[in-house]
Amino acid sequence: MKFKKIYIELSDICGLKCDFCPSQKAMRKIMSKENFIILAKQIHNQSKLFTLHLLGDPLLLPDLKSYLDIAKDYDMKLEITTSGFYFDVKNRDLLLNYENIRQINISLMAFLSQSKFSLKQYFDPILTFCKEHIRCQKTSFINLRLWNLDTDFKAPKENFIIYEFLSKEFQKDIDFALAKNYLARHIILHQNKLFKWPNLDDTPLYFHGKCYALKDQIGILSDGTLVPCCLDAKGDINLGNVFKDGFENLLNSKRLTSMKKAFEENKRIEKLCQSCEFFKVRLD
Repeated sequence: MKFKKIYIELSDICGLKCDFCPSQKAMRKIMSKENFIILAKQIHNQSKLFTLHLLGDPLLLPDLKSYLDIAKDYDMKLEITTSGFYFDVKNRDLLLNYENIRQINISLMAFLSQSKFSLKQYFDPILTFCKEHIRCQKTSFINLRLWNLDTDFKAPKENFIIYEFLSKEFQKDIDFALAKNYLARHIILHQNKLFKWPNLDDTPLYFHGKCYALKDQIGILSDGTLVPCCLDAKGDINLGNVFKDGFENLLNSKRLTSMKKAFEENKRIEKLCQSCEFFKVRLD
């Protein structure tokens, strides 16, 4: 195995416009099932885990089942990241019926960035999913994410309505200072600092530092563009196209190997990396 995690963007469509996320979406649209099969053949044995996310929400795909079936056929262990807005009956059943799904991440900040749904409307389908997950004793984990804490790991005031709600629903006291609060069997409230997405328009500030990119992780956008990590949502560091050039061939490309070698030497040679502040978040 070359990587711990490969990020696969099945689609960059999410249907939302959250202030913590890059606003420009639906640039690349949906990766076709035919291309996903091509990709699965290339990478199924290249990583321990495959995360169906970079931008976009996989639960919006009209035929998500076909993609899950393909991943299952190639024995790909999956992680799903979603906003939590699309837990209809069909999607709830899908996520419960695939044993190769190891983790479901639900970004609760998406709720805080909208005004269309009440807290109850948003959480009702999520809680139904959680209760069914507990009843079936599924082996996967559900991560309820609040990645919006400040630099001192303190929560903004808008989080407290969620803390109160979850505490009441799961009958658990929540420690606001903890990265992980265990709410029930395999259900975790996971907190982290709010991070700023790197941007080529920002002033380069960080010229030294190691990174998990190209060592533990790599990303593939829905149009096949290979990127070094999950934060290159625009494909600014374009390492080639897996459908045209092949995943294995791209791993040996000059730009990729130069980046990897530089990280090993504690150097950041790409401008996008020089504006990346993800190293400031807690990784526990």
